[in-house]
Amino acid sequence: MKIKYDYCKISPDKNKYVVEYGHNTYKGYTLSSPIKVADRAFSTEKKAIRFAKKSYRLNA
Repeated sequence: MKIKYDYCKISPDKNKYVVEYGHNTYKGYTLSSPIKVADRAFSTEKKAIRFAKKSYRLNA
């Protein structure tokens, strides 16, 4: 079973793009600050966006 995360943020950092993902809601309630589960780094913005759209619900 694949877990879907409802928080995703892409941010540039030096020579890479970091995709942070986690949870923005808990039991139907919106959290004041999202819970970050993990992050992944990519060399290009295109790869970062593709990963975010494929694996997680990107709200952009």
